[in-house]
Amino acid sequence: MKLKFGHIMLTFLLSFLLSGVASYAQMNSQLAQYYKRRAKKYLVKSPHLYEYFSITNRGITIYPSPQHRKQGIAEFYVGWNELSTLKDVFEYGDRSFQYEVYQSKGVKPFTQEFKQTVNILKSITTFVPTSIMKPLSGIRIAIDPGHIAADMDMAKIEGRFLEMKLEDGSKVNLKEGDLTLTTAYILRDSLIKYGAEVYLTRDIAGNTGASKVPYQSWKKRYLRSKLHEQKLTKKQMLHVINHAPESRIYRQYYLQDDLEIRAENINYFKPDVTVVLHYNADELNVGWKKPTERNFSMVFVPGSFMKNELASKRDRYDFLRILVSDYTKDSYYLSKFIMDEFVDYLKVPAVDPITEPKYLKVVGLPLGTGIYARNLRLCRLLNSPMCYGEPLLQDNVDELKGLNNNNYAEGKIAPRVIEVANSYFYGILNYINYQKSKNTP
Repeated sequence: MKLKFGHIMLTFLLSFLLSGVASYAQMNSQLAQYYKRRAKKYLVKSPHLYEYFSITNRGITIYPSPQHRKQGIAEFYVGWNELSTLKDVFEYGDRSFQYEVYQSKGVKPFTQEFKQTVNILKSITTFVPTSIMKPLSGIRIAIDPGHIAADMDMAKIEGRFLEMKLEDGSKVNLKEGDLTLTTAYILRDSLIKYGAEVYLTRDIAGNTGASKVPYQSWKKRYLRSKLHEQKLTKKQMLHVINHAPESRIYRQYYLQDDLEIRAENINYFKPDVTVVLHYNADELNVGWKKPTERNFSMVFVPGSFMKNELASKRDRYDFLRILVSDYTKDSYYLSKFIMDEFVDYLKVPAVDPITEPKYLKVVGLPLGTGIYARNLRLCRLLNSPMCYGEPLLQDNVDELKGLNNNNYAEGKIAPRVIEVANSYFYGILNYINYQKSKNTP
């Protein structure tokens, strides 16, 4: 009798253990399928990228080149049992810490000591409610007003301006940098009233980016050292300084530094939401010397790596971070709520397959109505849920009238700019309410 009972118990235990193993294997298989779908949806614009990574029932492996993959030599590996630790690294660590982890871990498992370090890092960011709660209390929001131009000379250097004379004789002068800064100030005020803590990457109307140094001052003080860093010969340096077009100096040297500083400052702020503000123009309206009848809106989120965009180790780290981070999906939902307001509140239709600009077909991955993954510099550098917004076409026959004569430095605010700021505000509010509802028991 005892022997029979022991046999039954042994059979039961074996069955229990086997079911546990089967359940564990099934869970790993589901994770593999989920991240394969996610890579395809958000990240892989070119099938060539599949030569740099693999997703299996064991975990995710990154390779430095297609040749290394053929040889089975990995640069980085994370098993599914380590995924939660890696996600915490990407959520709570800054970019330098994240990249250091990517470089040092390699294919080795995380140590217990390292996991404890990450848990401490995670605990530091715990939100303590304030005594007086508002709808956005405890929410940190970063706003990045695109470009820098406060005057037409700078706007022309940036190539972000409209200057035209309408049939009725009236003149239109639009500077995208001025429009975005005005939008940012209005949006900031609305968010603060609702309890949010808000950070602006630039807050001076003076041809100034995130460094707070005006472009022309930067050029006089830092251009030579920037050229020296790139190991140009003296002859090459003098050619750039004396003969290079102003737009090239701005884009190739000033802008790259400015975007890095914007991203560093935003990531240091550790926002719950980041919005990058831009205004679009019709690519078919060559020269933008006359109004266009076309008008549409669009938003961008991180992703859509192209054929040659996994060449460096830092590129591959960014690819992995965007693949596994919860911020990627959160960026989609944030952008969807904002996109809904562009359509419903601003009454600007979402871009569609007919109106879609040619460049988007090449560089973007469509995710939903007006929503695209795109590997823009800020999309890649930011470590938070983010929306890169393009709410309308400035050169649209109606929009340019609603935007005209805006000049933040002179206290002139165009009515359409207020509406654009409101659309971002309502979209952010809806997103935060959505996130709260998810976390409410």
